[in-house]
Amino acid sequence: MAARRKKKKTKRELIMERISPELVGTVLTGLVLVVGMGVGLRFADHQAADIASSGPPVVRINWPSAVSAGQPVNWPPATTQRQLLDDAYEIVQKHSGPFSSRTLESLGVWLHQSGWVSEIRDIKRLDEGVIEIDAAWRSPGAVVREGAHDYLIASDGRRLRLSWRADLSPFPVIRGANDANTLQVVPGEVWPSRSVQAGLEVLNLLREQLPGSLGSDQIRGVEVSAYDRFKRVVLLTDKGTRVIWGRTPSDPVPDAVSTEAKLNQLRYLRQNPEFGRRIDAGRELIDISSGPVLVEDRR
Repeated sequence: MAARRKKKKTKRELIMERISPELVGTVLTGLVLVVGMGVGLRFADHQAADIASSGPPVVRINWPSAVSAGQPVNWPPATTQRQLLDDAYEIVQKHSGPFSSRTLESLGVWLHQSGWVSEIRDIKRLDEGVIEIDAAWRSPGAVVREGAHDYLIASDGRRLRLSWRADLSPFPVIRGANDANTLQVVPGEVWPSRSVQAGLEVLNLLREQLPGSLGSDQIRGVEVSAYDRFKRVVLLTDKGTRVIWGRTPSDPVPDAVSTEAKLNQLRYLRQNPEFGRRIDAGRELIDISSGPVLVEDRR
């Protein structure tokens, strides 16, 4: 008697044979996670709706502190703070759920693109109906003079969206940057001018190493018009006098006098009554970039 032919398995039966219990468990776990995330988001948005129903939202931005010429200043300036708050409320009003996760995400994107912050630490909604924003704010470094206006640059070398009429800002000025091209620099982006960055590097150094009455209180800015040709930065004092600093600390070709020696000389002049406690030694122009050292010449 002929053997009975074995029935051919259907596609469904073949697929089911390949599905192991482990695979089934993995798929089910994935489904649970996806469903759970959806439920969690809906729950969070429902909570946000409950908060919103209790009254209009309040946006609270944690502003930083800043110092210029040894004095505390509002940072960002009061006008900018008001503008940023107005922008934040406008974003909140655009969304149907002012406390939803999407609203908070939109606030984060907006603040980052403003250029004022280097990092957004946290944006959260509080029980009392407050949206709190905490970020790392870029600190003021100087202003770049171009024409009749001074344009703000942060201490990390990025342009910020703020300007003044010449000599009206509370920050030291970088003058003579022929390659500034200010209006082509996008706020929040690094200022590409080499002379601007050179002047900023020296100002940052003096602010850090000679704070306040150690010397930086007499510095009103730097002149960088000779930087492209001679790599020279000149300090501008509050009396209109000049101190030739020379090359920047990061220049691979150092001056005859080291950066540390220059700092020590300025520190000495600022504290010495023989020179009027002036970093310019009471003269119209001095050079601390090459020997012999001025202080030794005066003795």
